[in-house]
Amino acid sequence: MRASRFLCHKEGFTILKYLVAVTDHLAAFAVMLGIILNLPLTGSSSSRKKYTVIFAVLGIIAGCCVFGVRMYDPRGMNLLLMRFNRRLVVAIACVAVLSVLTVFFRKLNALIVSVMLFLSLMYLVPPVMQYTREFVYFGESGISTNAMLRALGFTLGLITCLLLVLGAYEVHGSLRSDRERRTFLFASLFIFACEYAASAVAALQRLRVLKTSDSLFGVSVFDVMIWRDANQNAFLFAQLALALVMLSFVILTHRTPEGIFPNRALLRKEKARLRDCRRWSWSLGVFWMLAVFIVIVLHYYDTKPPAEIQPEPYDMEDGIISIALDKVSDGHLHKFSYVTPNKYDVRFLVVKKPAGTAYGVGLDACDICGLAGYYERGDEEVICRRCDVVMNKNTIGFKGGCNPVPFEYEIRGGKIYIDVKELEKHETRFK
Repeated sequence: MRASRFLCHKEGFTILKYLVAVTDHLAAFAVMLGIILNLPLTGSSSSRKKYTVIFAVLGIIAGCCVFGVRMYDPRGMNLLLMRFNRRLVVAIACVAVLSVLTVFFRKLNALIVSVMLFLSLMYLVPPVMQYTREFVYFGESGISTNAMLRALGFTLGLITCLLLVLGAYEVHGSLRSDRERRTFLFASLFIFACEYAASAVAALQRLRVLKTSDSLFGVSVFDVMIWRDANQNAFLFAQLALALVMLSFVILTHRTPEGIFPNRALLRKEKARLRDCRRWSWSLGVFWMLAVFIVIVLHYYDTKPPAEIQPEPYDMEDGIISIALDKVSDGHLHKFSYVTPNKYDVRFLVVKKPAGTAYGVGLDACDICGLAGYYERGDEEVICRRCDVVMNKNTIGFKGGCNPVPFEYEIRGGKIYIDVKELEKHETRFK
């Protein structure tokens, strides 16, 4: 009951959005990264650490640079960045396949894996950093409660993923043999390679290298693209399932010492080591359950559209609709309906904007998604029911994108006045 009340509370929804977004984006990579960091690679141990750590740090720096370019948006860079990202996805897929092959032939090359980490982080970091730009909404103070809650949700998402890295690293290091380690590494890299191979097919199609009618191993490019779009989290769940199998395997195989021990001290030492391995496995189990709870349960609550808002009553005289401001001044989305002489049900929205005393007024329809309509989430967001695009309430009433189509109205004497002729101009949108 308490959890339900929290989720329904505005602060809960403010935190949820960023917690879910960051975990969705990084959890699969976090599991693989924890496994990779514990793998015996070709070359010395110091060489392995040097390659993986340096290239991972360089990948994060490169990703921040790409984000900086995107943030300041130099003229003409949007198209170049889009093409760069598509080529980057293809490069990641190629290097990931090479990494899988090196594991298959029992010689995991440190340089290949390090390059894969570099490219992957360069690709993953910018969209994660992009969330930081949404901490402060238009017209808000940088130290407002909502801004701090958004930053908290973002931070909790990063912490969750770091815990997955740590848990996967420790549990994978607990495996008894090199064969067992390579088996789980191969599985994790294979899942990662399949994920980016599917994304690379879509990227190559958009780069006009492939056509939608082309066939790959008996499957059309178009079918691959449709499957990838419809199964965004399939590879995330596959990596999490692999982590569950790995921790369960360690728990089952680390219950009793194996072999002969010259004295009781060595036996006690081995028992303590096995106990630590089981504890790390249980810890990864807790981190695993947290991640699953976030990407399934919290994601559901975060994206679940509410029931359709019923149109509210209003006054009308001589073809002029009037709505008292005190009825729509609570900051929430209010929906109204006007049936035209041609029997079209024209729906329109009114919302008081969070910043200042202005009101947003527009149709319950847009130029892109038609009459799908909108619903409200939290205190700041309006969501399109068809494409799930999020709009800040401060932008309602502006033209462009998936925003509600604006129309002429007037505010005076504590009321909003709308001429029904303005609504009748848009009646065909509601066929």
